[in-house]
Amino acid sequence: MLKDFKMDELRIISAIAETASVSRAAQRLNMPQSNVSRTLTSVERKVGLAIFLRAARELVRTEFGEQFIHASRAVLEQHEQLINLADRYKNTLQGVVTLGAPIGIHQFLGRYILPALRKTLPELQINLVTRNASEREQKYGAIFNSDCDLLISPFKPQNENLIARPFTRFRTGVFASPDYLAQHPIAEPEALVDHECITLRMLGGSDNVWTFKSKNGEPLNLTVKGGFVCDNTLPAVELAKLGMGIVYAPYYSLATELAAGQLVPCLKKERCIDLQAWLIFQRRDILPLRVQALLDGLSAHIKNLSHLLL
Repeated sequence: MLKDFKMDELRIISAIAETASVSRAAQRLNMPQSNVSRTLTSVERKVGLAIFLRAARELVRTEFGEQFIHASRAVLEQHEQLINLADRYKNTLQGVVTLGAPIGIHQFLGRYILPALRKTLPELQINLVTRNASEREQKYGAIFNSDCDLLISPFKPQNENLIARPFTRFRTGVFASPDYLAQHPIAEPEALVDHECITLRMLGGSDNVWTFKSKNGEPLNLTVKGGFVCDNTLPAVELAKLGMGIVYAPYYSLATELAAGQLVPCLKKERCIDLQAWLIFQRRDILPLRVQALLDGLSAHIKNLSHLLL
C-alpha cells in the first residue's frame, strides 16, 4: 500500500520535470543536489515505477511520469490555494463579523459605539444577532454558538475553553410610570414583593429574583411576581410605560424613557446593584484579524462610556 506523498516531495519532482535535470532543479530550489536525487529515488521506490528515464544530458518523463507530474501539479496548486485562503481569512480586515448580545446592549452599542467603529473599520460588515440570555444560562453559563464570532453576555460561558473578558459594569434598577408610583409608592426594596412586577424569563420566569443593596450595603435578594413574563426587556419596558407594573432593567437601556419622563426610578440609585457584562470569544491566536479588530475596538470605546452605564 502506497504511503502519502509530502508536499516537498511533489515540489522537488515538479522542479525536476520543469528543468529536466536534478542539478538544475537543485539550483532552482536552493538545495543540495544529493537531497534532490535522494528524494527522486525515494518517490520512485515508493510508487514502484519510474518517473524519469535517465538520458545522457537530461531526464525524460516516462508515460507514468507524465501523469504523475500532471496530478502532482494539480495537488500543489490546490495546496497553494488552500494556504492563500487561510491567509486571507486570517489576515484581512474585510469580511463579516457576527456580534451576539442581548437586545438592550445592542441598542447601547448602536447608539454610542458602532457608528464610530464603522468609520474606523469601514472594511467590516458587522452582523448583529440578538442573544437574550435564558434561565438555563443563568444557572449553567452563556451558550456560545458557532454562528457568533463575539458574544456579550451577563454570564460567563459554559465552555471553559473560551475567553471571557470583563467588558463593562452597568447599574440595574427598578422603574415604573409616574402614574403607577403615584398610586403605589415604594420606600424600600422589600416592598416590591407586594407589587405588580414585570418578570423576565432569564431571571426565573414567573418568580424572579431581583437583587438590591440593603441599608448596610449587603446584597439583598427578593423574589417577586407579576402578571407578565417577558423574554427580554423591550416588551417589559413598554408594559411599564403603560402603568402595568415595575420593570427591572439597566439604567442605560432606559435613558430615553427616563429623559422623557415616561418612566421614573422606584428606588434611590445607591440601593441598586452593578452587574458585570462579559465579552466572550475564542483564543486570540485563532481569531481572524477582523474579529480581533472589532474585539479591540469595542473594548477601547466602552472604557470611555462608564458614566453612561453606572
